Amino acid sequence: MSCEDLPGVVLAAGPGTRFKADYKLLMPFRGRAILYHSLKAMLDSQLNPIMLIVGFEHEQILKGLVELRSHPKLRIVYNERWQTGKASSVRVALEHLPQDAAGVLFLPSDMPLMTSSLIDRVAQRFLQMRRLCFPIYEGQKGHPTAFPCELFSQLKKRVGDEGGLSLVHELWNEAEKIALLPDEEHTQLDIDTEADYERSKAFL
Repeated sequence: MSCEDLPGVVLAAGPGTRFKADYKLLMPFRGRAILYHSLKAMLDSQLNPIMLIVGFEHEQILKGLVELRSHPKLRIVYNERWQTGKASSVRVALEHLPQDAAGVLFLPSDMPLMTSSLIDRVAQRFLQMRRLCFPIYEGQKGHPTAFPCELFSQLKKRVGDEGGLSLVHELWNEAEKIALLPDEEHTQLDIDTEADYERSKAFL
């Protein structure tokens, strides 16, 4: 089985309330919106299809994607319950996966330095081992995260903003962990606050 048989999901439905100045996913980074770069890394990977879950400010989100909107691998799904938290977007994504999907790889939408090569590395290891799989950065869980289909029922039980992190902690010892290469460490920059955004400017 190739990476093309594994779907990817970018979660972009939440309002990003920790970022006070503006809607963070549309903040400029290297001439594009932050979300644009996260999504492009997924579309440039070997995964197929790529699902983008939108909700808050979804019309503005779509405008910020420019030419990516017409990418043949992209599927845009609106989460009507985005206000209830991240778990609702995870459930919506799982409901729209191909029925025979061996698993799914999730990427947050606020990681503009993510690379398609790291995404592919996680996906390839996942398809080899068929276990929960993610990178490790400074001893902590990194991104992206691949979940096998056997965990879908447990993911669907998450509520609020829980997402899949609590499940990762439950299965930590069983998970397949990938050590980041030195030139991959920057990929783990996620922009949650204005301070994160300021730090990201070192990579412009």
